[in-house]
Amino acid sequence: MIGALFSLFNGGLETYRQYNRNKAEALKRKDELDKEKHQARVRRLQKGEEQASSLDEVSIRERGLKDEFLMLVVFVPLILSFIPGYAPYIEQGFEALQNIPEPYWYVVSAIVIDTLGMRAMLRNLLDIFSNNVRSRR
Repeated sequence: MIGALFSLFNGGLETYRQYNRNKAEALKRKDELDKEKHQARVRRLQKGEEQASSLDEVSIRERGLKDEFLMLVVFVPLILSFIPGYAPYIEQGFEALQNIPEPYWYVVSAIVIDTLGMRAMLRNLLDIFSNNVRSRR
């Protein structure tokens, strides 16, 4: 009788030990999987960063009239706002810009970023923005 109880106790104890080993192994596999996912994400980001940087280099090497045009569009209103006769026109222009739909500004931003060769910076900003959006969920 005592032998049977002792055997039953040892069987239960061994089952408990095996359960803990299985649980530890499952946790170890999950950690390894998370590590692989993280490394894959880092490799994807590095590859994308390298591609964006090389595109930026090409854009910088091939600067042309479009860059000069963008500089004029950005800085002429700023300069004219200091000239008393033009300040009211600049103010009216900025008031008119407030009525432009938001998607249009995304297109303008994309064109400026592409033209000035800032794709790598944009990629980092988008990664930060997407991580912030994911963390809010």
